[in-house]
Amino acid sequence: MQPWIYIVLVGAVAIVYALILPARRKEEGAEKQSLKDTEAALELYMADLERENSEMLQLVSSIKTQSQSTKAALQEEISVLRDQIADLHKSTALLDARLTAEEKGLLQLTAIARDNAVRPAAADTSASLVAAPEPKAKPVSSIKLRYPRLFELHEQGKSIDSIAKTAGLQRGEVQLILQLAKQEESV
Repeated sequence: MQPWIYIVLVGAVAIVYALILPARRKEEGAEKQSLKDTEAALELYMADLERENSEMLQLVSSIKTQSQSTKAALQEEISVLRDQIADLHKSTALLDARLTAEEKGLLQLTAIARDNAVRPAAADTSASLVAAPEPKAKPVSSIKLRYPRLFELHEQGKSIDSIAKTAGLQRGEVQLILQLAKQEESV
């Protein structure tokens, strides 16, 4: 082989190597660029996660604060309602005692009225024999005089609840007044 062929072959190899070398550098550069892009994407993803986590923590803490304030307000309202219930129980007990005292007073009054009705009749038997017997008028209940509207509603057939609402009384009070009136009528 002639020396010029060696020179041409070495030149051709050098040209081919020179052409392959930039392609390798491009591949390495592309890999490096791809790695950098991946790292940048991961860093952005991590930054987004940290931002979302901090927002989530703020949201949870605000919800916790709000629920604590709501809980405190509800507990305060419950204590106020308990106090009101205790006051209502006390007033109910006082009303029951008062109604019992009123009932005793009414029973005493009816007993006195009966005694007064019996005494003049026994003492004045001669006058009753001469005079014509007078028909007894049905005594008007003192309770009916005190609560005319209540008995008017009762005679109209209204329920105890509607009577209580209309008269501004408790349901138990209305029942008790009606029972006392029945007792007075039966006496």
